[in-house]
Order: sequence, then structure tokens, then C-alpha cells
Amino acid sequence: MRDKQPLTLRQAVEQVLAQLDGPVAMDELSRQVLSLRPSKAKKPTAALRNHVRWNEAGKTLVFLDAQTILPLRVAMRGVRFRIPLSPQEAKRGMLFIHPAFDYFLPRQLDPAKVQLLDPEGHPLPVRVVSIQEKVRSVFGTYVEEHNAFDLGGWFRANRIQRDDSVLVTIGDWDAARLHLEHEPVSRRRESEIEQKDRELANLLFAMLEDARDERLYTHVALLTAYARLSDPRGYPGSHWIEVIGRDSRMKYDGFAIHYSNFRSPLGAMFYGEETTPEESFSLGQGRQVYRFRAALWHRPGLWRTLGIQGKQTLGEFDAILRDAFDHDTSDHLGGFWKLVRRGKSKRFRQIDLGDVEPFGGGSGTERRIAGLGLRPRDELKYVYDFGDWIEHRVALEEIVEPEARVKYPRIVARNKPQYRDCQACLAQGRKARATWICIECSNRQQKDVLLCEKCLLKGHEEHYAEEILY
Repeated sequence: MRDKQPLTLRQAVEQVLAQLDGPVAMDELSRQVLSLRPSKAKKPTAALRNHVRWNEAGKTLVFLDAQTILPLRVAMRGVRFRIPLSPQEAKRGMLFIHPAFDYFLPRQLDPAKVQLLDPEGHPLPVRVVSIQEKVRSVFGTYVEEHNAFDLGGWFRANRIQRDDSVLVTIGDWDAARLHLEHEPVSRRRESEIEQKDRELANLLFAMLEDARDERLYTHVALLTAYARLSDPRGYPGSHWIEVIGRDSRMKYDGFAIHYSNFRSPLGAMFYGEETTPEESFSLGQGRQVYRFRAALWHRPGLWRTLGIQGKQTLGEFDAILRDAFDHDTSDHLGGFWKLVRRGKSKRFRQIDLGDVEPFGGGSGTERRIAGLGLRPRDELKYVYDFGDWIEHRVALEEIVEPEARVKYPRIVARNKPQYRDCQACLAQGRKARATWICIECSNRQQKDVLLCEKCLLKGHEEHYAEEILY
């Protein structure tokens, strides 16, 4: 007789979830799972929590908060959502499955297995059809297929028209059993819809503010947000795509939810997505001087204070930053991002202000400082060389009037340098300021090998070395 195969971690989690009909603390879930499947991990609870967060959230469970879990089949039971009907759907008596039902059905489910019922629980006559549509894109014209539920008989029986809605109630998540209800446009309760939309939008935005990488994966975020709604089983608000589309803080790219000013590299390259628009400013604001303190991100003690006028550009700012930190003025891209604090956390989101090419060109080169909408204590990130990715933190200290007969931009102040000695000179009993670090020798000896220029040329001429910045 063959030995019984031990449970996998996923099987153990699913077995525990199957016995639950309500929320459970993460610690209790861990205890029950580990009793079914003991772990040899050094920190088994941490390993299980990591598995649950990255492999189970949005598939078998949702997090009601950081420490509380709810099985997905329980969280989605009775949840209601709205499908606004397009003219094509109303005319042909069908419901397009994408995007109306996206994330409201178990992932990778065969649409033919979805059970559609009327409000009393009677099965509706339905079949899945495929609709072909020509789509034009930057890559040319192609044919796109869309699956739809053909409900012509039900549409005709209820005299469903364009601008009406179909209200959907999830009866059984695992069985993909959905109840459909027709709502004529004349019966819409607009004030309730607005209230529900506002609550959903605020939930999603709060989750976005708390997300680690400035985006929400929709298959997790949407189900989590619906589970956290105050009344997900009551009268439904607008479809979630409409809610995000009307919210100025966020946008949906078909896969994830981002901040509204998110600019993807592919979007910029193929679809002409632009950076945030420049704000208008007066002649007086253009004359004012913006005084920034710029420092290397990982060496805050190495800083420069820079003054630049509001009418001057990021191209000119890039040039003075290169000069201030001894970066090559004739090679490599520079780039600017505005840092905006995310909620009450210490994290920032980064708003792309554009890149700068050393001899002109780049999406941010002509953007003017006063048009960035900066206030004292606001911060920017500046990156020199997109290959080596040398980051600088740039904080606006104050906005002042220009000094007479002073040319801007200019370096106003810099840190007091902490000079270091040339090690080759010290070995010979003399002192000289080190201006270079030999990277090859430093790597080989596992310590900094600091040299003056004379010693560098004498004994390390063929080695890779970098100039020391003080």
C-alpha cells in the first residue's frame, strides 16, 4: 500500500479555509496550517505569511486588515455590482464578459460554466458567444475576439434598453453562480450611487497609498476593497472601472491601478503619454530664485546649495547639478522626479518630470522651475546616468528674490570637505590629498585604495579608477 502523500502548503491553507465561515486572525490561520503541515523553515510563521500574501490573496482569501483574513468564498457571497449597458449590448441582448465581469469570477474560469439566474433563483437561458471586432493600434489593425453572454430572451422579456443597468449579485463564488436583475435608468438612485462610488474610490486610493511599489494588482485590490466596503451586499454603486475612471487620483491600465500621473515607458514610447503638465506662473514668479539643497542620496553629508530662477529650465538645472557634483557634462541622461509623501507614511511616490539630454532634447529639458508647482520643503529626485543610476535628493529650502548682478543658476554653498590622504604618499612619509580611488585595487584588497593624481599615473595608470568627490 502506497504511503499517503503529504499536503502541499497550498492544500493545507485551502483545507483550513474550507472549514471557516467568517474572518480569522493570521496567527490562528498559521497555527492551524502548521499543525496540518509542519514546516522546517527557520521562521515558519513568517514563511507562511509570505506565502499567503503573495500566493493566496485574491485567489482563495482577502485581507480585511493586516492581521485578519476572510476566505474569498465568504467575502464574495452576496456582493452586488452594477453593469452599465452599452448601446451594442442593449441592442443585441448580450453582456460582454470583459471588462464587466473581470475579477468578479474565479480566475481562469471557463465562461460556459458560469450559472446566470434571475432574482428568484430560476436559471436564465444563456449561451456564450464570440464577437469579433477590428481594432486599430500603433502596430496596425487586428481582429479582437470578445466573449459575451447571449441573453436575448431575458432582455426582450424585460424590455431592457440602452442606459439601463444590470445589477449582479454573487450567489456562490466557487460555483460561479450569479443572479441578474434589470434596473431601468429611471429607477437609478443617484445619491446612493455617488455615496457608494466615493467610498470605493477612497478605499482603493488608501490601498494605493499603502502599496509598496506604487501600484495595485487589480485581482487582489478589487476583491479586497469590496470585502472592506461598509455594505457590499446593498444597493450597488457604479462599476469599478467607471469609479476609477472618474477619480482624478488614479487610473487603470488594464492590469493594475496606478496614480493618475503614472507614465509607463511603453506608454511614453508608443502612445505619446506625457509628463504632468507645466503650471502657469507670473513674470514675478519667473524672476524669483528657488534655493535647493542637493545631496547624493546615499551620502547626505555631500551636499551643495544651488540657486535657480523660476523662469529657468530643468535643462539648466541638470547642467548646474552636473557641475556641482563633477558629473560628465557631455554624456549620459539626467532625469527628475517630484517626490510626494504617500499618506502618513515615510514613503514617497515619484512623479516623472522628464529626462534631460546633455546637448538638448529630452522630455523635461524645457520645463521651467516655476511651472513645477513646488513649495518650500518639497523634494525632487535627480538621477545622473541611467546606467549607473546615481541618485540625488534635492530639497527646496526657500523661494527668494534674486540678488542684484548675480547670474543664475549658480552654486551658493557646499559642504565642508573632509579631505583624505593619498595612501602611496603616506607610505613614503609625505602627505598629499587623495583625488582618486583605484577601483581594481580596492576590490582586490577589500579596502579603499586612495591616491593623488601623481601616484595614480605612476603606479595605476592602466587600472580603472574614479575621481573622489568631496
